[in-house]
Amino acid sequence: MAEINRIWLNVNTDNNKITLFGRPRVSIHVDEYIWSLIEENIVKPHKLMRSEKQRYLLKIAFQRFDPERHKYYPISPYNGQLRQDVTPNSTNGWYLREDFTDAEERTTWFSPDKIWTSCGNKVLDVNIDAANVSENITPREYADFLFDGIGAALVFNFKRLKREEFDGLKSKIDWSIVESFPFPASFDEQQYIGDEGKIHVYYWDGRQETTLVGPYSVRELYLEHFRE
Repeated sequence: MAEINRIWLNVNTDNNKITLFGRPRVSIHVDEYIWSLIEENIVKPHKLMRSEKQRYLLKIAFQRFDPERHKYYPISPYNGQLRQDVTPNSTNGWYLREDFTDAEERTTWFSPDKIWTSCGNKVLDVNIDAANVSENITPREYADFLFDGIGAALVFNFKRLKREEFDGLKSKIDWSIVESFPFPASFDEQQYIGDEGKIHVYYWDGRQETTLVGPYSVRELYLEHFRE
């Protein structure tokens, strides 16, 4: 199984406000279950993501969809179709959100990217922006978004895969397994990258460092807020 790395930016870089408390409080075992289902039924049968020299990492990043900040998205069957009056741009493949046919109604978007190499590891980016991403998102809602996010990332990288194959597999999710893990999950069972680190934002003017946020222990700040 590929290693799963959960990412959550603990500070909004636009205003330096702490976002730690808004992250999904879902067990990482939900991610492991969804990935194992996709791996066994799609990745292995298609002989994808196999390397004797490198291991694969899934970098899973959820964000709360913000129409003011999230303005551009790539072509993906998971993002809908481009409007007929939009000329496809082969240069970068990213388009204004308004270029998609159902942009006004859509509140869930995906930003798949090419598999890249980090420290000798192959990294598959799974990026999901959804309006109801918060500390209250349920394991079922989270798993539903995650399944599509992984599908979008794999379809983007392996052209022989089609969304229809993932949609067919989605009906086989055992929701009793997804909902069997404690919710809200404990801090230790969430397992986000950086959970043992600190939140520290500072400004350096070339001569002096000015602290803007923190430093705070991620663990201590979280446990003090949620009391768990």
